[in-house]
Amino acid sequence: AAVVALAMLPFGIESDYSLGLYLNMLMYSVLATAWALFSGPTRYVSLATVAFFGMGAYAAAVLGEVVSWPVVLLAATGIGIVMSLLVGLATLRLSGVYFVIFSFGLAELVKQLVSWYEVKFSKVLGRYVTADVTTQDIYWQLLVLLAFILLIRVLISRSRLGLALRVIGEDETVARHVGINTT
Repeated sequence: AAVVALAMLPFGIESDYSLGLYLNMLMYSVLATAWALFSGPTRYVSLATVAFFGMGAYAAAVLGEVVSWPVVLLAATGIGIVMSLLVGLATLRLSGVYFVIFSFGLAELVKQLVSWYEVKFSKVLGRYVTADVTTQDIYWQLLVLLAFILLIRVLISRSRLGLALRVIGEDETVARHVGINTT
């Protein structure tokens, strides 16, 4: 019911400012929920979520000028998935403060690499998304993404993986002793 009510919200809004405000609220809801998928049950503070989001946004800004919007969304999603798998393989063996430091360093590394590339090669500082998409379309896409992430969160929390993540969050040593692969 909440998703349907939120889907109807843009029809009652006449101000671009209000729609932009709701769009930002949805964006931060997606980011917070995505962060909570892992960090919530495990109690690991991951600061890398912003790096995955940033790479997707950067891909959208770069590719939005040359390909259609559905292709941009697929490419940005693919880049985020590949990046998260590579980072996951490297970081899931870390624990405690080392994990936090690495995830912060990754976010900063991505920022610095994108800035370096922009200054060195494209000679552009800051980009605009120039794709043929409206603010309402982005709002509805974020709403669908939020509903999807919330569904995944419910499915994970009710699965063996969810139980394993909660046990790791309580005590990682105990989790290893009861046979949970903490990596």
